[in-house]
Order: sequence, then C-alpha cells, then structure tokens
Amino acid sequence: MAAPAQQCTEILKESHWTQERHGLITQLCQETVSSKESGIRSLSHYTNGILDFAVCRAGRGPLRSPAADADGEPPDESLPGSRLLLCTQDLGGILRPLGTGDLMRTVVANAGGGLWGGRVKTGEFLAALTDEAASVEAMDTAMNILVTRIRTEVHRLPDELPGGAPGAAPGRATCRVRPRIDFGTAAPQRPVDEERLRHLLQGHLNTTDLQYAGYYRDWTLVCVGDVFDAPELGPRFLNISVRSRRSAYRDLSQRLSGHLSRLTDALHLGAPPAPGGAPVDRLVLDVQEGAVYVAWISPSEFVVGVTLEQPQVGNAETRLGRLARALAGVTAPNAPH
Repeated sequence: MAAPAQQCTEILKESHWTQERHGLITQLCQETVSSKESGIRSLSHYTNGILDFAVCRAGRGPLRSPAADADGEPPDESLPGSRLLLCTQDLGGILRPLGTGDLMRTVVANAGGGLWGGRVKTGEFLAALTDEAASVEAMDTAMNILVTRIRTEVHRLPDELPGGAPGAAPGRATCRVRPRIDFGTAAPQRPVDEERLRHLLQGHLNTTDLQYAGYYRDWTLVCVGDVFDAPELGPRFLNISVRSRRSAYRDLSQRLSGHLSRLTDALHLGAPPAPGGAPVDRLVLDVQEGAVYVAWISPSEFVVGVTLEQPQVGNAETRLGRLARALAGVTAPNAPH
C-alpha cells in the first residue's frame, strides 16, 4: 500500500495560506509530488507573484546549485520557481503580439534536470523542479495534469490542454502544400548542403503539427521554413497576416537571446549542468493556441519550432526533436570536405 502523501512530502506554508480555504489545492499538489512517477523534487504555488506554499519530497538532499547565501546555505526550494515566474512574465509580454493567447506553460531543461512553470488562471502560478534529467518528461506530464485538475475541480474552468491533447493523431510526414523555405546569412556555401537542408525541412513540416521551423547557428539564421500559405491554415491568420507572423517569429528568435540567460540562471539554481555540458537544451513556451519550442543541437546551434494547434503541442515537439537530430548531421558551412 502506498504511503499517504503527507508522509512522502514536506509542506512549507506561508501564514496567509489556510487549510480551511485552500485545502483542496494543497492536497492536489501534495499528491502530485508524492507520486514517485512524477519525479518532482519540489513544487511551489504563487498568487499574484507571492509564494503561498512549497511542497517538497521528503528525504531529499540539498540543492546542487552553485549559488549559496551568505552563510553557505543552498538556495530555498522555491527560489528557482520564483525566478522562473519573473521570466515568464516578460516572455508572455513578447509573445502576446503574436495573437496566440497567454503563455500558460514553460519548460526549460538540461542534462541536470528541468524546471516547469505554468499559469493555472490569472494571478495563480505553479512551478516544479526535478534534479534528474530522466524525470523531466514525467514532471511535465504530472504538472500538466495537476494544472488541469485545479482548473476543472477547484475553479470550475475549462481544460486548456497544456502540453497538447493526449492521444491526438500526429500529422503526416509529408505536406500537400510545398513548404516555403528561405535561407539566411549563415546559409551553407555549397548548393548540395543547401539542398540537404531544404529536404530536411520539407520532410518535417506539415499543416497538422509542426508548421514552422528555423535553424540557427551562433544566433544567425541558417534556414527557415513554414506551411503558413496552406489554405487550411487560413483561419489562423485572421488577426495577423502570414507575412507579419513570419517576421514576428524571426524577431522572437533573436529576442529570446536576451531572456535565455535569466531562464538559465533560474534552471541552474536547481539543476546545474554537468561539467562541460550545455547550459540548456530544451525550452517550451506553450500558449493557448499552440507553442514555440527551442531545441539545442549543440551549444552554438538550435532550431526553433512553432505549432498553432493546441491539441498538437506534444506531437509538434516530438517532430521538432526528430528534425533537430537530423540537423545535427548537417555539415558546418566552412568545414573541410
């Protein structure tokens, strides 16, 4: 028989958070952390930017963060989530002009673990930390379920499908509409390499899940492709033109560089990378109508992906991962042959 959630977890509550008024939210969070399958080390709940409580797995060791206070103590368990909350407020602002709704889920991860942040509703925010890379997916799934339960069971609000719809059928490997492919200033010099990149993008883009992808080297565009001209995507462009959306995603890719250091700092408070490892290798910005992803191929190369279909958020990230692995074999433009 599984041990009660209270025996598997430790809860640290602020004085304004009471069991009488908020007991169900606390209980749902404790149940999530106590589940071994979730892989969650700690979970924090915030209202209007103020910490309400933190639930931590019992028997955990100190955070492996290189940061420490004046007495040499490791940072508080809620600090990574607090830093992530500040980051998401700024990121939500730069995503809002895209007309795809609020930023409701953020995932940032590396080989040391991951950090999850999500909006339950306006003013209510959850953050979770795992210090095991193998548990990032489990944490993500558990937190998506938790947010949905709090929305539907506590607040009587509809499910927003964070992470996409479970069981949604992925798109076909090929698209009826030929993707538009453009090359940037970091494009390869040899036509054969350019054609290889074109083929890779065309083979991964479709109108169902992954609808946009851009490949960057040293924050400079190598190539970008999308299927935004497809007739079936017409309703996605009622409030913003295809041309404007293309420009907006290119601008976003450049603006993310200024936010990445803060996201990385938040992540490293609880999940520092291994010596010589990449500071971050995955970023998900899940909005109400789709998501923006960044997948790192190497410390200097990454691919940005976009879906405009909320049920397909999970499938689009899976397809972007396949594209990133394929791009890892692309020859650097000035490498010897």
